[in-house]
Amino acid sequence: MDQALADVLKAIGAASRALAFQSATSMACRGDRQRLAVCLEAMTPGQLDEVAAAARLLSAEADHALARRGP
Repeated sequence: MDQALADVLKAIGAASRALAFQSATSMACRGDRQRLAVCLEAMTPGQLDEVAAAARLLSAEADHALARRGP
């Protein structure tokens, strides 16, 4: 029973993180800086590290995709 509860809590944590990242991404895409700041303030330092790393990767890959398309 304890392992089942631990698994459920782990799944809830993962879903919560995913929703927070999705929310932050949506706010960034819409340019809603005020709500984005509130969302980021609610995140843990670990979550902020993950968001920052994902943002860097997304930016780099978007730049590569644009470069492949040319002028």
